Amino acid sequence: MATSNNTVVVSRIQNRRGLKQDLPQPLRSGEIGLSTDSRQVFIGGDELNSTFNKVLIFENTDNARQIVDSIANNQIISFTVPHRRYNTSLNGLDGTAKSFTYTGSSDVSTTDSSRDVFRSTVGAGNVVSIESGAAFDADDLTVVKNGIRLTGNNTASIGDLTTEDYIFSAGTSLGNDHTITFKTIPLTSDDIGVTYYGNSAIIRTLDGASSSDANIKPSYTGLTNFYDRQSIPSFLQIPTDLIVVNATTGTGYIGLQHKHTAVISSSSQNITDLTGLTKILASRTSEKVTGASFTASGNTITVAYAHANQKYATTANNYNRVYIENSTGGDADGNAVITGANATHFTFDVSSYGGAASGTLNHTRILEFDISGASSSGNITTALNTITGIVNNTGNITTGSNVTPSWHSLQLLPQFDTSTGNQISSTQVYFTHRSAQSSTPLDFTLHEDNGTLGKLNLAPKSYDKDDTVKAQLEVFLYDAMIDPALNVYESVDTNQEYTSNATVKATIGTYSLSLNTEGTEITFNTNEEARNFSTLVNKLYFEYSIYNTPGAGGLGSLNVNSRGLTNVKNNIQLQTAEGAASGLPDVAYDSTETASVPASANTAIKTFDMTAHDTFVIDYTIDYRSGADLYRKVGLLQLSSYDYGTGNPADVVIQDYGTDKAVGSVSGNVQFQANVASSVLTLTAISSVNQSCNMKYIVRKWNAPLT
Repeated sequence: MATSNNTVVVSRIQNRRGLKQDLPQPLRSGEIGLSTDSRQVFIGGDELNSTFNKVLIFENTDNARQIVDSIANNQIISFTVPHRRYNTSLNGLDGTAKSFTYTGSSDVSTTDSSRDVFRSTVGAGNVVSIESGAAFDADDLTVVKNGIRLTGNNTASIGDLTTEDYIFSAGTSLGNDHTITFKTIPLTSDDIGVTYYGNSAIIRTLDGASSSDANIKPSYTGLTNFYDRQSIPSFLQIPTDLIVVNATTGTGYIGLQHKHTAVISSSSQNITDLTGLTKILASRTSEKVTGASFTASGNTITVAYAHANQKYATTANNYNRVYIENSTGGDADGNAVITGANATHFTFDVSSYGGAASGTLNHTRILEFDISGASSSGNITTALNTITGIVNNTGNITTGSNVTPSWHSLQLLPQFDTSTGNQISSTQVYFTHRSAQSSTPLDFTLHEDNGTLGKLNLAPKSYDKDDTVKAQLEVFLYDAMIDPALNVYESVDTNQEYTSNATVKATIGTYSLSLNTEGTEITFNTNEEARNFSTLVNKLYFEYSIYNTPGAGGLGSLNVNSRGLTNVKNNIQLQTAEGAASGLPDVAYDSTETASVPASANTAIKTFDMTAHDTFVIDYTIDYRSGADLYRKVGLLQLSSYDYGTGNPADVVIQDYGTDKAVGSVSGNVQFQANVASSVLTLTAISSVNQSCNMKYIVRKWNAPLT
């Protein structure tokens, strides 16, 4: 007879798993997480209050540091909201106080006198929730203690609190008291944040109270929401998961995708006339050549090349047109078809030319974008899909023997049913430039050709940064910040302003990342800040894979590493055969640190914190290649710094064991030097190579003294 002792029980334990970008930051102490796409395994380190949770480390993804810098500079807008913080005994955390009172005009904390809870310019009676229009109560707040959200009550007395953690009351003007009373006396070691707005409020300023209400604040029409004010189509609106408020510090981030930083021309209204479409003519502002000399013979204008790499052609669908500005006398200004082009000059004709026989002009190459084969019946979706390579265009441009990657794209503007939210057949288009790792927008001009732009409802004009969503958002956030009837934004910061509005640029601030000496870690005020920043930059980085996918709007040229860019330091990576080949007789490094070595320049490659280590061994390669031209160097650097007494400067021993070779038109070489100042060792590459090179390297380090 069977007994319980004879029963076999099979159990299976499965740990957390998923995409790298979805890995919790941090994992719980002892929690194991498998990143299924990057094949990394992590385990959570210390408890949640660990200082490591406030620190991000860069993954060994190629150029991770540079990409994070680019995203931080171009694709993140930082802001602060009304907030009060208690995290020191100076703020009143004496272990005995249960109730805390301050005014709307008080400093954020005693230790941060540079920032007020509410802006001093908020008008009388406007310290009210933008969602209710009434004085703030516990339902409007986010109160956190040591990163954990508390539950509030508006009406109970402190002795009646059951499941709630605090009660709160406030007035509607800057001078009124705000009082928060906790059920349990806070400890001197606690960190308490009182934040008046969260994600939903920030989203409300962008899209309004509802689909039928453009107001941000009840009955206040002085400033409508961003999308309605700027007529931002649904396609260009910011995903809500890229908008975060840090309740622990009252700071927040708005993350912007490539389409928000790209210069875009979109249809101003639905396209109804498809007859007689010919060509879209586009030119890049960066290709403008100024002050070029010309001569005229009859109606023919001859212009000598100023730049050998900006040639013209007579072949259709190439650089077979030119845009002329500021010609002597102005008689040659406008668009023209190239009639002749060779290695030294190009020609074009001007009907009934009567201008100067010689002079100067500015000229820009125009790329011809032929859509004359589009069907004149049906809708724009059907029409453009009949033309191979036009929509989501990724083709190259051939000019003589030169091949230039296409920089532009004509695409259907995604549109959605306002009642259901479902995507519907497009009736509009947009024109933009390809994505770039640096997120640097590209200025361009659209030129009219036989009414084609008019039929597509695209404006023939020059487009620049002011036409980006980011530039328009900067102006809006500035207006919201200074509006005395709104109390949402205390400050707005972005490192690269896209707007040209001088007043806005002078008022919007900048923010900086707190990097360690070696540039390998970023420190934040709380784990929440670190976690949200890391999540944001990784999401924006992985977004580039969309732009690299043919048929999905893909115009990019980036290789996205599944490891991403950053991870919270408390997530400890376990050493696996997939993650690293450490300890094997044949060691392979799939990822290394990277650096750029510009042509003919001295460049700081890396800095080292001398207080941590003083001896470094660096294995490296340096590479440049383009066709038959090549530079390659491989070597080993040995560095050891020292300080030999009072009155003597610190110095460094450096030895470079390397060999290199230059092939084709490449000349020069790369050498290294190092210096020490203020406990920081700086390694510098000295390049005489006439091309920009890429450097890959790995570092080993230790301390030389026995003590």
